[in-house]
Amino acid sequence: MTIAFHLRPATADDLAITHAVTEDAMRDYVVQTWGVWDADEQFAKHRSNFTPETHRLIMVGGEVAGFVAVEDLPTHLWLVKLYLFQRYRNGGIGSQVLQSVLADARARHKPVRLRVLRVNERARALYGRHGFRVVEEAPERFFMECC
Repeated sequence: MTIAFHLRPATADDLAITHAVTEDAMRDYVVQTWGVWDADEQFAKHRSNFTPETHRLIMVGGEVAGFVAVEDLPTHLWLVKLYLFQRYRNGGIGSQVLQSVLADARARHKPVRLRVLRVNERARALYGRHGFRVVEEAPERFFMECC
């Protein structure tokens, strides 16, 4: 069963909710990778990287289910983030959002690139199912590309 959703552009007022989604989605992986989730440091990083013009909120009914952030660079689309609240995972939303990013990239004749933490095997598997392959490795991350 697929969950119906829509995307809406982010605004500056969405800083707190996108941080909440980020913490819900990434806290365990950050702790597994670096040993600690420093709340102040993580919020400061999120605030400095939050650019509403690249972010879209994933809405289910009237609730925020997650968000996606994509940057259109000269040579590729950079999938910065695709995060969902736990309760919205495994319903097909992530795959549908990813498919829309890939369709946009095809229309622009560009590949999609991303990075994923090594410990986040579920995300890497999702990307692999959609045609992404590892093109580079770093100690904490895999860099992947599709199409």
